[in-house]
Order: sequence, then structure tokens, then C-alpha cells
Amino acid sequence: MTDDFATPARFQGPTADLPLRGQTILVVEDSRLASEALRLMCYRSGARIRRADCLRAAQRHLQTYRPAAIIVDMGLPDGNGADLIAMIRAAPAGALPVIGLSGDPDLAGEALNAGADSVRGAGVISAPLTV
Repeated sequence: MTDDFATPARFQGPTADLPLRGQTILVVEDSRLASEALRLMCYRSGARIRRADCLRAAQRHLQTYRPAAIIVDMGLPDGNGADLIAMIRAAPAGALPVIGLSGDPDLAGEALNAGADSVRGAGVISAPLTV
């Protein structure tokens, strides 16, 4: 017996054009402009994002959702992104990719020391972002 129904696009896996299809990225960023840039980059790769604008909102998201990866701004209004990275790494599900984001390249070491994954040898993606 064959199924004549095609798999809906939202349930299809990654492709060469959409390598992140089906993945959800948690973006912890207080700047709407930077969040929108990240959303567009993720969208072009097939990923969805969930957005948190502070550490507290990120912690609430992580209690409910299990993203495929997390991008954390190092300077948030209610604390340091390195604290969130360290908290994620200390959690039982702490093996997921975590990347720091900052306009200050000097924060790369802080992000790496907290447990961020290396991006081209650095612990942070440098802002401003370009799409």
C-alpha cells in the first residue's frame, strides 16, 4: 500500500538550499534590528527562530522549548550573555551549539570561557550583522 499524499513542506528535511530546515534557533538579543537580521539569515537557511530579549525570557524559553542551537548577545539588559552560556552548559541538555554575539570582539574570550562554541576561531559572531 502506498501513500498518495506528499509530505507537507514543513515536515521535509534539510536540503542543499535549506540546510537548517526544520530546526529552531533561540536568539537571545535585545536589539530588534539585530534580531531581525538573524531571523532573515535563519529563514534563508530554512530555520525558525524563537526570540528572547533578555536573560529571564531566555530561561523561560529553555524551560519549555528545546532549540537546535542558541545565539546569545553578550550584552543584555538584565545581565551578561556569558552567564546564560554557562547556565546552558551546566544543564543536562547542555550539548547543543551555543554561539555568542557581540559588537565588542574582546568578549570572544569571555564567551569561550563560559562554554560558547568557536566560530572561525572566535567565541562570538561580530556585530553589526549584514544580510
